Amino acid sequence: MQLSPRRKFLQQLLAASLTGIALPSFAASTKLIAPTSVADEQYWENLKKQFSVPADYVMMNAANLCPGPIIVQEKVLELTNALNKDVSFQYRALFSATRKKSVSLLAKFVGADESELGITRNTSESNCMIVHGLDLKPGDEVIIWEQNHPSNNEVWLSQAKRVGFTVKKISVPAEPKSVNDLVQPFVKAITSATKLITFSHVSNVSGLALPVKEICQLAKARGIMTHVDGAQTFGSMIIDVHDMGCTFYTASTHKWLMGSFENGILYINKEYFGRIWPAVIGGGWKEATSVDAQLCVLGQRNEPSPAALPEALAFHETIGKKNIETRIVQLNTYLKQQLKKNVPQATFVTPLAPEFSGGIVIFNLPGKEIHEVNDKLYHTYKIAAAPSGGIRLSPHIYNTMKDIDYVVKAIGELAK
Repeated sequence: MQLSPRRKFLQQLLAASLTGIALPSFAASTKLIAPTSVADEQYWENLKKQFSVPADYVMMNAANLCPGPIIVQEKVLELTNALNKDVSFQYRALFSATRKKSVSLLAKFVGADESELGITRNTSESNCMIVHGLDLKPGDEVIIWEQNHPSNNEVWLSQAKRVGFTVKKISVPAEPKSVNDLVQPFVKAITSATKLITFSHVSNVSGLALPVKEICQLAKARGIMTHVDGAQTFGSMIIDVHDMGCTFYTASTHKWLMGSFENGILYINKEYFGRIWPAVIGGGWKEATSVDAQLCVLGQRNEPSPAALPEALAFHETIGKKNIETRIVQLNTYLKQQLKKNVPQATFVTPLAPEFSGGIVIFNLPGKEIHEVNDKLYHTYKIAAAPSGGIRLSPHIYNTMKDIDYVVKAIGELAK
């Protein structure tokens, strides 16, 4: 029996699997596979063909925005074109099934139950949902890390001014010698009034990585909630929120996951689901028992974007989470080594030790203004970096060792 156009469309939407992706014909004629060795540079050279970045450009700004694989771009375009042909309520109802699939796959990806995760528009929105949804009162205390992103820092200060609770801002050593050096500042800040500790897994302004499990577990033992901003680790590190022990976890899909734009995730441990009030209520909202249905009814959305997330997750899973994590460490370690060797005047903001850093390398060139260096990197050398805490480079799997060498050479020339 011939399928109706709508049923055929729905079948196509749900066809993505995690067992391998057929690559676009103009990129390759074989299926994407995992590398036999992360050290196989030819594998990563070939992988670059799965992205539409021009050959003479080097994107090293994963900490802000990643290019999506061609297969993700094509899926978003396909669904957008289909939606533009029929914007009826009947047709758009098909996207509810794809959203459920995306939620389910995202939850599995971070080790959460399906009911514990919802899709927002970005990390900032997810952070604000926690801040504005919690019932804190005068006398309560929240501990924040001074290196948090503004959406997990300034928003707490703003809400505290409105509601009357106390915010305690802490710092950690810039060059830690041990995990304990990073944990103790949080331990010392805790009082009987502390209700929540909130921090970035990896700082976007220093590249420093905090020992999240240790902090979450010590807080949990004291009955204190934890909110982990995972914007810089979701997709770059293997994440298991249940093992981590956090209460809340937030992230975006457009960074290290290399997913479709304008999507974020909001994880709430099911034991604390009832503690968060809805911050935004859109049409069709009703009380529900899942994070996505209760807290993420945000009005009209760009539905093709979250509907393409299965492709992004499949791309990621097929290469392998561990392979991606290892490759990012490999790239960043090599970048630090080459900068230290070839640009000795560079001063590092990011710890050199891999165990205290993530996918971000931040440094300064004495006597050079960071915004000027950042602009010259782009306009002269076609290198995308960021002026954040210094000159920020964040290579990803679409970068190669040759890219690192080219970037270091360019920085060396700018350092003169």
